Amino acid sequence: MTYGSVVHDPTGSWDTDLPLDRDVHERLAATVLGWRRGDGTAPPPADIEQAALQLAGYAELQVREIRAALARLPRDPGQPGAAQLRTGITIAEAVRRLRAPAIRCGDPLTQAQSRARLVEALHSALDRTLAELPAPVAGP
Repeated sequence: MTYGSVVHDPTGSWDTDLPLDRDVHERLAATVLGWRRGDGTAPPPADIEQAALQLAGYAELQVREIRAALARLPRDPGQPGAAQLRTGITIAEAVRRLRAPAIRCGDPLTQAQSRARLVEALHSALDRTLAELPAPVAGP
């Protein structure tokens, strides 16, 4: 039997160079949003809860990725751009929603679908932010 190991990473930086597995999580979010109560498409509650936990963990990684992309944007001495403000608001809302446990008392399907919509919103925010990054300058 194989057991996982616990990694002590107080700075949260051991996996910062790993790319996000976006395609898998986009499909998971789309699948979760397609589940409907009563028509036989929803899996057992334990599977729904597992999907909600997976999406919550991925959303945490997305927030970190968006913050890193925002930090790479050139600073305007005046007001930040509208896209930067919108992305900041999206991050603040995501952090607020992620403070709550992924699975609480109540309907796990509704909670999983809420996490799936959050992942979609964070994908949009990341795309907006990456589109604003300046093009890399070719070296000598």
